Amino acid sequence: MNLNEAELTVTTQYMIDISQRTDYNMTLSDYGDMQEFLCCCSELFPQERHPQYRYVAWDNIPSILINREWLCPNFFDIRDAFDQLDDEDMADFERWCARYGYDLRTDNPHLLVAHYRNMYGDNVSYNAECYLPDTDNESSSCICYPEGWFDQNLLRQEIFGDNYD
Repeated sequence: MNLNEAELTVTTQYMIDISQRTDYNMTLSDYGDMQEFLCCCSELFPQERHPQYRYVAWDNIPSILINREWLCPNFFDIRDAFDQLDDEDMADFERWCARYGYDLRTDNPHLLVAHYRNMYGDNVSYNAECYLPDTDNESSSCICYPEGWFDQNLLRQEIFGDNYD
């Protein structure tokens, strides 16, 4: 799912109530932030003083970021942060967020992506496969270490300390 290709159809609750089918298809890549998007929406419905926007259809937007009455206020920040990840890294990033309890709707997406990339480095997909097993039972999975991450030449005293038997 590519958020740069996200589209939605917007109308207002008033238009639905009066059974006047007036809705507009919008491509979200045309907007830089939520303020710009909402400003454009208000220009589409100038007759309403305080419109209640309704999103009757959407494409390329995950269900956690949108529903019929709500578009995530962080949507544009999330879209911009995801530009730093490749398509194959997206699935690993989503699993990483789910495993550690991060919520894209409320957490800062730029910090999450930066933290994720710092943990797994440039070769994100290889390292994430090692650290994020597919199974839910973590006791049955082993953690693999990327090459060069663990120095095997350390002496036993350096690893275990002086009181090791």
